[in-house]
Amino acid sequence: MDDLSDRLKLSKQTIVRWVDRHLIDADLHWALSDENEEVRMIEISPQTMDFVESFAAEYREDVVSRTEARRILKQIDRKKIKKLIRAGDVKDVEVDEETRIVVGSIEDYLMARERDEEEDE
Repeated sequence: MDDLSDRLKLSKQTIVRWVDRHLIDADLHWALSDENEEVRMIEISPQTMDFVESFAAEYREDVVSRTEARRILKQIDRKKIKKLIRAGDVKDVEVDEETRIVVGSIEDYLMARERDEEEDE
């Protein structure tokens, strides 16, 4: 899962959500690493992988509203998104006089958070 996340530049959270929602044809399961730790594994066919790479690239370029950004981040607090924008943790753009958030920047933020959580464990 870590390798796929790095390859697609998507958070593991997003990949799991896509599999759970049947947006991509893949199987998730748990396995033991060489260090005897549980790791999340994903089985995905080469044909599906080609589609996922293309889909992920387009997804990262998309822009969403702050409300949608909160949903992706699983955050309820509107002020949290504003803080992330001000801190430069997520990138915003103006579209038709409305602030929109670049999905790729949300994914970068989520991936960094996932790495930090793994290091803390």
